[in-house]
Amino acid sequence: MSTHDQCIEACQRCAIACERCLNAMIGRSSDNDCPTCCRECIDICLLCAQATARGSRFSSAICGLCADACEWCATQCEAHDHEHCQKCAEACRACVETCRSMAA
Repeated sequence: MSTHDQCIEACQRCAIACERCLNAMIGRSSDNDCPTCCRECIDICLLCAQATARGSRFSSAICGLCADACEWCATQCEAHDHEHCQKCAEACRACVETCRSMAA
């Protein structure tokens, strides 16, 4: 699988994990930026997957921004014991890794 395809898949998996985390956090209180970070992460991950798929001239910059957003989200979500937050943080960390390699 190409690096581009790995990035697209990691971004899609991350967006889905964030969507699930965001949904599970509805009505729950949070002492940090979860679930706000999930909303941001979903949008940038989907944009990153789209830009990478079409070979956008801006995909490297978008991948860098996506990695930053996912890093923030992972830090916020992994601070919670909820299973959905832990799965979200795991998907975010995987996305950070692939997006950083694309941004370099």
